[in-house]
Amino acid sequence: MQAIRRQRDRPRSAYATVLALALLLAGCRWPWHPDDGTTPIVLSGTVDARQIDLSFQAPGRIAKLHTDEGHRIEPATIVAELDPTDYELAVARARAQAESARKALAVLRAGSRPQEVRTAAAMVAQAEADKRFADQEVLRANDLVEKHFFAREELDRARSAADVAAAKLEQARQTSSLVREGPRKEDIERAQAELTAAEAAQRSAEQQLSYVRLASPAAGVISVRLAEAGQVVAAGQPVFRLAQLDRPWVRAYLSEPDLARVKLGQDAQVRVDGLPGKTFKGRLAFISPQAEFTPKTVETRALRVDLVYRVTVDVDDGGAELKIGMPADVTLARVQP
Repeated sequence: MQAIRRQRDRPRSAYATVLALALLLAGCRWPWHPDDGTTPIVLSGTVDARQIDLSFQAPGRIAKLHTDEGHRIEPATIVAELDPTDYELAVARARAQAESARKALAVLRAGSRPQEVRTAAAMVAQAEADKRFADQEVLRANDLVEKHFFAREELDRARSAADVAAAKLEQARQTSSLVREGPRKEDIERAQAELTAAEAAQRSAEQQLSYVRLASPAAGVISVRLAEAGQVVAAGQPVFRLAQLDRPWVRAYLSEPDLARVKLGQDAQVRVDGLPGKTFKGRLAFISPQAEFTPKTVETRALRVDLVYRVTVDVDDGGAELKIGMPADVTLARVQP
C-alpha cells in the first residue's frame, strides 16, 4: 500500500516543481528580451573621500606632533610644530635692521641741529678773518717790495696765502649753506626706500616664523602619519594625511550603453556590504567626459563592455559610517532619453 501511495504522490510532486520553476522564470528577464526602460542601473564601486596632505610651508626639524592616526580634528587645529630657533633669530635680525633704517630716516628728516648751524657760522667767521689778515699781508708785502726791503718772492707768497684764504672762506660759506638747508630731498627718499625694504624683510621673517605651526585647513580624521618628531622635513613634504569622511563619495564605472540613460544631479541609492539593510542617499555628481577601457578591478552585475565612463556619486548622509575603500553598490533610476 505504501508503494502504491508513493507512486500516486510522485506526479503531484513533479507538477509542483515544474510550476515553481515556471513562476521563477516568469519573473526573470533574459538577456535577449527587450528592456522595458524601468529596470534600474546598478553599479559597483568603492567608497572614497577627499584627502588633504598636511605639510609645512617652510623647512625645518619637527619639534612636536600634536595628533596621530585615527584622531578627529577641527579646522585651525595645530597638528605639528617645527623648531622655531632659526626663524626667531631671523626675525630679531630683521627687526634690528628695520629699526636702524627708521633711525637713519628720522635723522635726515630732522635736518641740522642748532649747534651744527652755529658751528658752520663760526667757521665762516674764522675764514673771513683769515682772508682779511692775508689781504693785509699782501698790502704790506707790496709796500716793502716797492721800498726794496722785500724780494718779490715774499710778495708772491703773500698773494698765494691770500688766495688760499679766499678759497677756504668760500668753502666755509658753502658748508654753512648746506647745514642750513639740511638733507637733500633725494637723500630722504632713498632713506625712506631703505626703510620700506627693511620693514618688508621684517614682515617676511615674521611670516616665515608663523609657518613653524602646522594648522589643519579643514575638519576630518587623520588617516596616515607620514613623519616623526625629530625628523627634518622640506617645505611641502607631507606630515599627515587628512581624510574628510564627512563628505564621502563613491567611484564607479558606467557602461557606454547606459550613458544616455543617466544625467548629472539625479538621485542615487548607495549600499555597502558592511551595513546590510541600510541605504544612503546620494546624487550623481560627475561623469567623465572621456571613455576608458574597463579597469581590471571593476566588477559589475551586468555583462562587461570594453568602454566605460568613470562616475562619481556624492553621498549626502554618509557621516562617519562610510570608510575609504568600502565596496559599494550604486543604484540609479533610468532616465528616458
